[in-house]
Amino acid sequence: MFRAPGPGKFLNVKRIGDIVQTGNVVATVNDEPVKALIGGVLRGLLRDGTEVYEGMKAGDIDPRSKLENCYSISDKARAIGGGVLEAIMYHFNR
Repeated sequence: MFRAPGPGKFLNVKRIGDIVQTGNVVATVNDEPVKALIGGVLRGLLRDGTEVYEGMKAGDIDPRSKLENCYSISDKARAIGGGVLEAIMYHFNR
């Protein structure tokens, strides 16, 4: 994960699916670089031109470096979705 270093306009340097190394510039905010904190595949990224505030989550890096993980649901999201579905089923089938 990486965050905006300050307020301003977020501009992409890299794209989702790109492999990055620690310290690579993935974007800029008002010409200030946003650097990858870990190496891996760029899995999430704010839309180019998004207005951000300091500390705002701006993207995500998957250290497993598998490109196919960029285009599928994560294990965490699948578990949360399953829990929500279970709660809905319980609510309507009491």
